[in-house]
Amino acid sequence: MMRLKIGKIIWNIRLWVNVLKVSLKEWCKEHLFLMYIKTTKGFKKYKMEKVLKSGYEWCLDGNMRILDISSWDTQEDFYEESYYKEKIDLQEFYRRIALCRIKTDSMPRKTEMYLEYRMYGLVNYQLSGSIHAAIQFGHAVVDYSRAVEGLKPNEDIYKKWADEDKTFIILNGGTTNNNPERLGSLNKHMQIMRENGVFLQEFHEPDLNNALTAICFLVDERVWNRDLYEDFIPEVLPYSRNKPSEKSILQLEERNNTNYKHWVGKVGGETNAFLRKYLRNLKLA
Repeated sequence: MMRLKIGKIIWNIRLWVNVLKVSLKEWCKEHLFLMYIKTTKGFKKYKMEKVLKSGYEWCLDGNMRILDISSWDTQEDFYEESYYKEKIDLQEFYRRIALCRIKTDSMPRKTEMYLEYRMYGLVNYQLSGSIHAAIQFGHAVVDYSRAVEGLKPNEDIYKKWADEDKTFIILNGGTTNNNPERLGSLNKHMQIMRENGVFLQEFHEPDLNNALTAICFLVDERVWNRDLYEDFIPEVLPYSRNKPSEKSILQLEERNNTNYKHWVGKVGGETNAFLRKYLRNLKLA
């Protein structure tokens, strides 16, 4: 009798999967996985007390990504705002996530308007450690706000930062010199960043013979939050006394190139990948 019941259950599952034209493997990943996460350590601690988090935060805890965010069920006017900001309990999260197609073992991603931003700046080293560094940086930020007027999506991102995030990071940019033959390091930083696609604003101080004293640019969390967005670590061949074959080396290079492209996509593109490396060597002003 028990075998008959089990067989009937299996048959019903197969029938359901066939009707949906989805492979059993995919069906399990998207739906039966929800049964699994209820018993994992990542969610057990929330059963003892009422914890409210956004859908994004629950997905981050469960390391899962919704493939189509428009499938997020909500009574709010905007599903994106609901997913990133509306606080819900675990049971409500279970209900909503069951209606979505998900990818397991994949960190959820934010859209541009829901990332956290910081306004970074580089100032002339002779101003470092003084109020004048902040003043020159402030001049650049004011000019930045004017520069992005009517420029989408930069204007919206700037307003989001100004309304919600508000954080300043002021770095030592080194020397300033407009002479092409003796170009200052701050001038070089500005040139290199622009060549790598960084949208920035510069400020030249009239009282210092129009010398470049500061530049500023917005940086999102995918650049500076290395706990959440880890660095790319290339794969290496395991140790062996024998020299690896050319085929194995080529295969390794192909895997690393592919994995690097995936990583660049996760951190927001080539410009962000550049900033992660470039800003690492700069110190606070």
